[in-house]
Amino acid sequence: MRTKLARLLQNLQGERASSLVEMAFASVFLLLLVVAAYEFGMVFSSYAATINASRVGASYASMHPDPGDDEYTRYADLARHEMRAAHLDMSRVEVSAPQTPEGSGPGAPIAVTVTYRLQTFTSGMSLPVFGRLGLPSCYTVSWTAVVPIR
Repeated sequence: MRTKLARLLQNLQGERASSLVEMAFASVFLLLLVVAAYEFGMVFSSYAATINASRVGASYASMHPDPGDDEYTRYADLARHEMRAAHLDMSRVEVSAPQTPEGSGPGAPIAVTVTYRLQTFTSGMSLPVFGRLGLPSCYTVSWTAVVPIR
């Protein structure tokens, strides 16, 4: 009886060790999956904030398309305020001047472009053999909103 119990305990310890090794291998892949999901979330959040900021800037610029107007430059402040509301690094935000390719009359389109250079926590990381695995060190998120002049 004692030998059967000893053999049973020995088999259980072997199974526990193999389970631990399997968990170690699986946890690496799970960690990579979590990091990839977080990176995607950061990029998507920045993308949504950039779209909102360019729409707000273009909407305001459509009401004040004349560069001689005192309120003309306020479109950039409003776009930056939208980016700040999304808790983004303001030193990486760029708001372009409004473009009016078809003139500045009512109904003509006016376009404002907002660009954000996103660096995530993995931007400075690389694997010893594999490098960055094709991931960029800096994501550039840009959006141009076009609105008719009012």
